[in-house]
Amino acid sequence: MKTNRKNRNRTYELKIVLGVIMAFFIFLSSCNDDEPTDPDPQDIVDVAIANGYNVLAAALTEADLVDDLRAAGPFTVFAPTDAAFAELGINATNVSTIANLNEILLSHVVRGSITSEELTSGEVNTLNAANPITIDADALTVDGINIISPFDVEASNGIIHTIDGVIIPEAPNPGLVEAATTEGLSALLLALETADVTNEVLGASDITIFAPTNTAFFTTLAGLGVENLEQGVIKLGGPEVLAEILRFHIVPTVAFAADLSEGDQTVTTLAGEELTINKTGEAVTVTDVLGNTFMVTKADVAISTGVIHIIDGVLFPTIETPNLAQAANAAGLTTLLDAVEAAELGEDLLAAEAITVFAPTNEAFGDLLDDFGVDNLTDLVTELGGIDNLEKVLGFHVVPATAFSFELMEGEQELTTLADETLTVTRTSEGAVTVEDAAGNVYNVTTPDVVIDNGVVHVIDGVLIPTIDLPDVVEAATAAELTTLLAAVDAAQLGETLLNAEAITVFAPTNEAFGKLLERYEVEDLAGLIEVLGAETVSNVLQYHVVPAVAFAHDLADGEQTFETLEGQEITVTKTANGVTVTDYLGFTYNVAVADVAIDNGVVHVIDGVVLPDISDDPNIAEAADENGLTTLLDAVIAAELDDDLIQATAITVFAPTNEAFAALLAAQEVDDLAGLIDKLGADNVAKVLTFHVVPAVAFAEDLQEGTQMFTTLANEMLTVTKNGTSVTVTDAAGTTYSVTTADVPIENGVVHVIDGVLLPTLSE
Repeated sequence: MKTNRKNRNRTYELKIVLGVIMAFFIFLSSCNDDEPTDPDPQDIVDVAIANGYNVLAAALTEADLVDDLRAAGPFTVFAPTDAAFAELGINATNVSTIANLNEILLSHVVRGSITSEELTSGEVNTLNAANPITIDADALTVDGINIISPFDVEASNGIIHTIDGVIIPEAPNPGLVEAATTEGLSALLLALETADVTNEVLGASDITIFAPTNTAFFTTLAGLGVENLEQGVIKLGGPEVLAEILRFHIVPTVAFAADLSEGDQTVTTLAGEELTINKTGEAVTVTDVLGNTFMVTKADVAISTGVIHIIDGVLFPTIETPNLAQAANAAGLTTLLDAVEAAELGEDLLAAEAITVFAPTNEAFGDLLDDFGVDNLTDLVTELGGIDNLEKVLGFHVVPATAFSFELMEGEQELTTLADETLTVTRTSEGAVTVEDAAGNVYNVTTPDVVIDNGVVHVIDGVLIPTIDLPDVVEAATAAELTTLLAAVDAAQLGETLLNAEAITVFAPTNEAFGKLLERYEVEDLAGLIEVLGAETVSNVLQYHVVPAVAFAHDLADGEQTFETLEGQEITVTKTANGVTVTDYLGFTYNVAVADVAIDNGVVHVIDGVVLPDISDDPNIAEAADENGLTTLLDAVIAAELDDDLIQATAITVFAPTNEAFAALLAAQEVDDLAGLIDKLGADNVAKVLTFHVVPAVAFAEDLQEGTQMFTTLANEMLTVTKNGTSVTVTDAAGTTYSVTTADVPIENGVVHVIDGVLLPTLSE
């Protein structure tokens, strides 16, 4: 509001200030008495002094504006008389106490030299940019104050017009903080500070703020289910989200209520989203992106940078809250994400209505891998007993309700998880939170309250393990339908031994594998096998399938390795890129058909054969040949790569030539050694010669009939055997007959009869 000389309502402070100006004028007057006046004043300041504008001159000096008005100009000064100042209690002695003295004086100065005749009605800008003045050329007034004689006092850089009042500019509008404090908007100020945007907003120019009342903020916090702004910020997703909400209340232009058009209009806020404003008569409402509409309860609170409209609600922009996967990825919880993907739980968790996730760090998963002695998540899943148990572990980290840290009770509480087991959560009086799993392991919440679109995540420093029910060896064998194995274990009374073992690896033969073993021993059932081998031997065979340590497939080294079994003998296990095989004492190799069936005290690998230990005190064919000095035969068998076939044969009778017999053959063939014989006859013919000495059945001397009998050999040719009393002879395809010099040398899979010649079958050319 402007003030003229007839306005007598002046403050005490202004009177003191003007008194100072008057005192200063008196001081200048005394100076002028001491020194002669320049007969030809040059600038506006000198002219003002010379023409008796003494208080004005004192005020200009106090405000440090003398040099400004001695500048080139030109300026037009509306100069109050000393009497005008005196009516306000202002004199040269009190000008230093006037508030906003600089702004007052600059409000009297217009750029340009305007004579009284050149004055035109209208608003004119002054050197106080915030306070233009209004000239009425007809009434000869400025801001309602009379322009009086002397008019048109000329100076070298402008002109002076005398006025009979002092132009007092309107007090500047308060700043945002001052206005908000005055209007009782303390919650808004606290929110600006909490979101760290106070300086951003204070630094903005030309803004319109739709400012929620304290009640509006309290209502919003209640709707969030929190007690204070700090908790509200957490639930919203952090200070950054609050900052966006506050920016959504600010429009980067000044719009008083009178500036708004009738009806709906949209404006873009500092949040980058549009806010809908509706003006109906004097009523103004604002609608946010959620469709919430609130009333402007007090409009047009002017501030230094714009205007505030007070509203009765908090406006919400679009808030992009991450889902669980996005939040975990942002927090670097990559192993957790891999585990969720492996368990195919992603969609379930993302689609859940409300969840609280206790999310282990990568380091926590690393510690768990170390505890299980594995290198990766895949191997961990194996040792846990499969994907179902991994799913249970992960489900044990998820509570199907939203629980921010401040919503937890102080002390210990139990929360039911998706694994259908309770998780013990403890909150201290200081707000720290720990979680305890089924085994009693306690871990810390290191980062609480990470907001996700369907709940909250608390990052923890350990992996929680629920109760995991693994089958015992009998249950696992039953589930795999290994009925013959179970029957054999029961018959051998080994069940308790296996169940009570601390740690075992079982190579479990299929029913088909046992069927092949029964055929091998020419029996119909397990009872027949026990009758042939004996109960103790069958027990030893079963224990030969058990290693007293846990060895999952991933625990095995690449290549061949041996393990001592419960039976006491070693079994050979080979791991290649193609899988895992087991090889028994006889050299038979079988495949692991199903690996890594976790049991409560170890692991089961299902194999497609029955592995046999050394179940006889007799030597194998190689050992027997070596013990009886049949070194050439042994060399020939090895050279023909027949050693494994003979060792692994179920039942054989071998007619084994002596070294002398082989020497005679070499001489007859006119070669020096076995290599020469192979070169001459060919490898296939030599192999046929050797297999012609083997009958695929066991025939001790006492088993032979008196007289002549024929046997089919492994060479698929008939061999003639003749028994005459205690002597036995053999006749080959050429009709050559040799004698058995040493009969009935037992081997583990049959019998050897030593002969004095090398039998020859029909050889190919």
